[in-house]
Amino acid sequence: MKSLYRALAILGFVGATLFSTGPASAQQACVTHEAATKHLEKQFDERAVGRGLANAGKAMFELFVSEAGSWTVVVSEPNGRSCIMASGESWQQLPLLIGDPA
Repeated sequence: MKSLYRALAILGFVGATLFSTGPASAQQACVTHEAATKHLEKQFDERAVGRGLANAGKAMFELFVSEAGSWTVVVSEPNGRSCIMASGESWQQLPLLIGDPA
């Protein structure tokens, strides 16, 4: 049930943003990077814990996580447009293994 409320909150945020934008951007369920970051911090207490570039630097993927275990994946374009790609709960941080452990 908790994940349903989370999904509805994210959809409501994106939906409210779509109604305040023009028709061209209404086709994309995206907001500015600043708006996405502020929403995740305020609504879910999530902060970026990692990021990486994809598509030859044309996209940045970020993982936002809260201490309560909620998480969100955001993809951003160089123009500042960011889209929430996935979200969930029960995030568990695993130890980082670099190189051959043997």
